[in-house]
Amino acid sequence: MKVYLATFLLALADFLALDLSIALAFWVLFDQFLPLKSEFLWFSTIIIALFLYQGLYFNRYDFWHESRLILKTLIFSLFLLLLFFALLQTISNYPSPPISWLILSLFFSAFLLPATKQLLKRSFYHLNLWRIPAKIYGLDPELSYTIFKNPYLGYEKAKNNQAETIFINSAKIPLEKLKEILFHEIQEHHRVIFIPLVNEFDLTHMPVYELTNARTNLISLENRLKNPLYFYLKNTIEYTIIIFSAPLWLSLMGVIAWRIKQEEPKASILFRQTRIGLHGKPFICYKFRTMKPQADLLLQTYLSRHPEEISFYQKYHKYQNDPRITPLGHFLRRTSLDEIPQILNVLKGEMSLVGPRPLVPGEMPKDTPFADLILSVKPGITGLWQVSGRNLLTFEQRTEMDIWYIRNWNLWLDITLYLKTIKILIFPEFVS
Repeated sequence: MKVYLATFLLALADFLALDLSIALAFWVLFDQFLPLKSEFLWFSTIIIALFLYQGLYFNRYDFWHESRLILKTLIFSLFLLLLFFALLQTISNYPSPPISWLILSLFFSAFLLPATKQLLKRSFYHLNLWRIPAKIYGLDPELSYTIFKNPYLGYEKAKNNQAETIFINSAKIPLEKLKEILFHEIQEHHRVIFIPLVNEFDLTHMPVYELTNARTNLISLENRLKNPLYFYLKNTIEYTIIIFSAPLWLSLMGVIAWRIKQEEPKASILFRQTRIGLHGKPFICYKFRTMKPQADLLLQTYLSRHPEEISFYQKYHKYQNDPRITPLGHFLRRTSLDEIPQILNVLKGEMSLVGPRPLVPGEMPKDTPFADLILSVKPGITGLWQVSGRNLLTFEQRTEMDIWYIRNWNLWLDITLYLKTIKILIFPEFVS
């Protein structure tokens, strides 16, 4: 009963957030709050109905998945609402064509709705209104942590086999046992969430076809980054972002360059290093210099006194306490601001804003089966592993994430990584 109450309150909050978005749009455009009209209620009601159709109030999506569904619904509703106003012939009732305040209203909604859901779901979880007891078959520590430690999802470990939702991790269970558990739990519980055996692909973006006569389903997989249309779309969006954000990153580069010169007047501002790019072609990668002069000599002396750092580097491809880094360099690396000059590599067509990490020559063994896949796309300034653990991940884990990104690229994934990267730049102590 508590969950139903929370769901009702979430829907009500969405309705109010949509109405607030309309009010804000009118205030920004016309410097006034127009009185509530029936059209405004239709505006909110139509979008809430579309949210219901998307299952937003019945399925427990991750924050980023749900935000993507919200954005898609808002874009679709824009065209639907314009048609609605045209049919009712109410365009002349407003001081400006509906397209202006509709777009602005939906823009505000795209921020207010996810923010409201994030706040309310976390609050409801702590108030014990948003909790569903769940059980996992084929327990995996990472999966268990993701499911049970995320208040947005709202699952908690079931006690005394009183689970309402069952997760079945097929990768950890033999086939016959898997079928037995699946058939049994479907009979006993109203919700069974089945985790497929192959989890290297994001199936939420894959079309699923039904073959009724054969009683089977077909899942269509596609490497979108190999599609010229998506490739040029990604490049166009990145160049647009760089151009419009130029005053910000150029100002940052100027301030950082000035501070580096203050710290070490005779040293260079930029660090240049050969990296491996698209199709294995080497290029010069730019970074702000974060190391002291005679860095190699300092490192040799340090490693002779701390041999344990050698094994740490072999695992993580980084040193735990690097003696070569300057005081300013520690800050630049912690906030990733040392990588801003790589925007120049993006403008030269050697890198992307988002992509796999650019490899140092010889870093990836030639006999690695996925080396060609990683080198089939341009490397990126930021990427999936940079916002998912960063220095705490081994080289193998970072490579696995780069591979997952290439296989499952989509526009929303890049948008998500842009936002997470901005979050880390502002709050570098938080990595999610």
